[in-house]
Amino acid sequence: MRVRVVLPAVAALGALAPAAALAAPAPAGTYVAALTAPAAVDAGERATVAGRVAPGRAVDLRLERLEGAAWVPLAGLRTDARGRFRADLPLRRSTNIRAVVVDATGAVRASRRRFVALRPVVTLTVRPERYEFIAGRPVTVRARVRPAEPGATVVLEGSRGGAYRALARLTVGVGGRVAGRVTLPAGGDWRVRLTVPAAPGRRAAGAAVTRFSAFAANPHGIPAGTSHYIVQDIGETLLYYYEDGRLLRVLPVVFGKPSTPTPLGTYRVYSKTVGPGPAFGPLALWYHRGYGIHGTNQEYLLSRTWRYYSHGCTRNYNANIRWLWPRVPVGTPVVNIR
Repeated sequence: MRVRVVLPAVAALGALAPAAALAAPAPAGTYVAALTAPAAVDAGERATVAGRVAPGRAVDLRLERLEGAAWVPLAGLRTDARGRFRADLPLRRSTNIRAVVVDATGAVRASRRRFVALRPVVTLTVRPERYEFIAGRPVTVRARVRPAEPGATVVLEGSRGGAYRALARLTVGVGGRVAGRVTLPAGGDWRVRLTVPAAPGRRAAGAAVTRFSAFAANPHGIPAGTSHYIVQDIGETLLYYYEDGRLLRVLPVVFGKPSTPTPLGTYRVYSKTVGPGPAFGPLALWYHRGYGIHGTNQEYLLSRTWRYYSHGCTRNYNANIRWLWPRVPVGTPVVNIR
């Protein structure tokens, strides 16, 4: 049969009275036989400290932290009948901790010290500065480190499935804020990590990771001299828009259903009009025998993974066709691939 044992909680936190006034002294010969503490805790979390005194009995005990060269009381508590104790301690900084009993002779008997490092809590966001994540284009990095340590150097690293490599070194500002820009060197599935390095005696290492996918800078090999170019990848249900040989935006779209598929081939935009009816949304780009790139009155279909519902045209979110339409002149190549 298993017996669940509940150890005593902290009796008091914060500043304590002097040892002689704290409580009754322990019987002569009592000492702290064991003390355990975590090597590191996240900022804002409590450090669980536990141990026992010997001989095992109920006695008053206190926990102390090292402040400079002096030990400062952290908590007062009483062990259980078998001499065990546990306390959850709030820590504002990395520190050494020890447990102390005072016996009937007035002797102060302390445990070995345990160092608990405070690990910074890091939050991280990475956002493209214009539209999608595309290689060769800057992204904005914003982070926050708690507790704040203005002036500290943090490391931004990236990985595309292998080991992390450094992308930038940034400085923590007022309030623990971190901001910077970095250019992604290649497309792919990225993991980006911001690390606050460990500082012995001051802090443990802290980190935050975010993930996203980035497109290659020119995945279809569009010539640099081409002013405007559209590639529609029917297998991916994506429309790629290029300017001067650089990928500018990638739009999620709906293509033709299996019975009325979107045609494959190379075409050119021959006309630009308003949408001829509600099903076409606000605007349309026509590129081949009545096949067009336009908006829709069924935008909910664009949120699905499987996006083959049209009669062969390309349906966009209406906001996206409003963005694309004025940028695409008549004569722009449209290449449909699978």
